[in-house]
Amino acid sequence: MSEKQLSAVEAELYDRQIRLWGIESQERLRAANILLIGVRGLGSEIAKNILLSGINSLVILDDGVVTEEEQHKNFLLNRDSIGKKIAEEVLIKAQALNPLVKISADTSNPVKKDTKFFESFTIIIATGIKSDLLLRIDKICRASKVKLICGDVFGTFGYSVSDFLDHEYFEDQLKLVAKKRTHDGIEEKPEKETVKVRSEIVYPELNKVIILPNTKQSVEPIKKVKRRNEYFFLMLTLLEFRDREGRNPDVSHKEKDVNLLKEIKKEILTLYNVDEKKLNDDLFNIVFGEVVPVCAVVGGVIAQEVIKGVSQKEAPINNVFLFDPLTYCGKEETVA
Repeated sequence: MSEKQLSAVEAELYDRQIRLWGIESQERLRAANILLIGVRGLGSEIAKNILLSGINSLVILDDGVVTEEEQHKNFLLNRDSIGKKIAEEVLIKAQALNPLVKISADTSNPVKKDTKFFESFTIIIATGIKSDLLLRIDKICRASKVKLICGDVFGTFGYSVSDFLDHEYFEDQLKLVAKKRTHDGIEEKPEKETVKVRSEIVYPELNKVIILPNTKQSVEPIKKVKRRNEYFFLMLTLLEFRDREGRNPDVSHKEKDVNLLKEIKKEILTLYNVDEKKLNDDLFNIVFGEVVPVCAVVGGVIAQEVIKGVSQKEAPINNVFLFDPLTYCGKEETVA
C-alpha cells in the first residue's frame, strides 16, 4: 500500500490523532481503501469511527432495505428511509461525517461479488454474513494480501475475529540512555529516549478459527485448549444458526429459535468435546436484535482494530474479541 502525503487541510483536521499515533500511521490510514459489508446497527458504528480516522475511501456493501426496526437503531438513517436501500440511505449522513473521505454505496448481493472485487481493498470488514461467504472472502484476502476482520452483535453479546495475515506493528517504548561521566567524575543521570520496537503476529486463517458442524476443518488444534471461553462457543452457535436459518434469532420466533439454539449448542460442544454445562442455555434469551449501546462498544473495538491493522501502530487483538453479555466486559482469546 503506497502512503499518501497529507495535505495542509488534512494535517490540520487530523492534528489530534497525528499527535497520538504519528504522521506515518496517519499517512497509512490516508491511503487505505476499506470495504464494509453490512451497515446495520453494528456497521453504522464501525463506519462512523473509521470515517473519522481519516481513511482514503470506504465502500458500503449492503443489499438490504430499511425496516422500521432498523431505522430506530441506526443513527445514520432518517424516518423517511423506511423501504429504501439501506446502503444508499446511510451514505447521505456518512458523507457528512468526513467530507474528505471518498464514500460509495453498493446495493448488490455480497454473494455475487467476484474475486477481483474483494482484491481491491486494503482491509475488509464483514458483518451479518453466513460463514461460507466469510470463509470464501478470507481465502481471497489471503491470496491477495488483504486483511479481514468480521464481527456481529446478537442482543447484548458481540464478537470480532481478525485475520491480519502476517502483521507487522510498532510500539513506542521508553529506553534509558546512559550518560558519560563528567570532567569531575560525577556520572549524570540517564536520559529517557523513545524508541520504536518492531513486533509481529502471525494470524491463522479463519477456517481454523470458525469451525462449525458442517465444515471439514479439524477442530483438534482448538480442542487442545481446555479453558476456552464459553462465549467462543456462543459465537459459534449463533453463526451456525444464521447458516441454517438464513437470519439471526428473531424475537417473533423466540420459542422456536431458542429451542434450535439449544440443539445447535449440543452439536457444537459435542464437536469440541466440551461438557454441555460449559454454555448456559439462559444466554439464548438475550441474543435477540442488536442492542444499540453494545453496537457502539463492539463497533468501537472493531474500528480500533482496523486502525491498528492499517496504521501498524500498537498491538492488535490476536485474534478473537468476545463481549460478555452479562458483565459488559470485553475479553480477548487467541484461537488456533
